[in-house]
Amino acid sequence: MKYLFKGRQTPERLELLLSLCKTSSVEIKGALSDYLVRGIDKKSAVALNGALAPNFMRALNQLNAKSEVVEHIKELDWINKRCLHF
Repeated sequence: MKYLFKGRQTPERLELLLSLCKTSSVEIKGALSDYLVRGIDKKSAVALNGALAPNFMRALNQLNAKSEVVEHIKELDWINKRCLHF
């Protein structure tokens, strides 16, 4: 399932997600920020930052996988919080 969408992330959320990954390339991080925060299309974000498209897609897929785990944790927290109130 896709959890990350073009232009829908805050810089702070992206930084936290990146901290969960091994991505260290400034070019890839810039392209991810342009795509996920600023809403620039993938091809342009890659070109503007001098990144390689396969590396960008690999990093985006890794971020999406980490985001999926974060969302599952949030769901568990919500369920547990709700159960404690009954």
